[in-house]
Amino acid sequence: MKVKLLHNTPLEVADIAISKCYDKEPYKDVTKQQSRINRVANVSKHSSTIEHLVYSFDIEGISRAVLQELARHRIASYTVKSTRYTLKELKDEESISENKYKYIVKTKNEEVNRSNLGSLFALQNILQDGVPNDIAKYCLPEAYRTALVMTINARALQNFLALRTDSHALWEIQDLARAMYDVIPNEHRFLFEEVVKG
Repeated sequence: MKVKLLHNTPLEVADIAISKCYDKEPYKDVTKQQSRINRVANVSKHSSTIEHLVYSFDIEGISRAVLQELARHRIASYTVKSTRYTLKELKDEESISENKYKYIVKTKNEEVNRSNLGSLFALQNILQDGVPNDIAKYCLPEAYRTALVMTINARALQNFLALRTDSHALWEIQDLARAMYDVIPNEHRFLFEEVVKG
């Protein structure tokens, strides 16, 4: 799995929003911005003010099972790799045995891994037999790798990180949530430190 931060809104945007609420001047100093944003959004829970902070992540190598879990977080935008156009890479792969985990997320259970690989080989055969991608994709195992760009505001990201770094969340989405947190700029971390678990 690879996670890269493509873009984030500067903190001053949230500080300007907070300033409007209280008819105050926005701060130029980042430390003062952080202090006010923390006091208003995190301590006083006026968290609509941090919805103006937006983060865009480039996410590669997650399973379709995690993609399904992400769909539960509605206050985010997703642009996902199309199976309609990209199954050609699997169809044209000559030595799938050597590159099998290029397409499948490996779990800690070998029986599940064997089953997923069996599905992968069957899918490749179906594609090579000429079944159109739009029909063949119904054979995709949940472990099939995908990629997406995800954009989410800070308030929704707090919720996402609180839920998905919890030990009860699916192991792979825990890894994703921690990887997303790891690429958040240091000056923004104060927004999320209290919600990240473990």
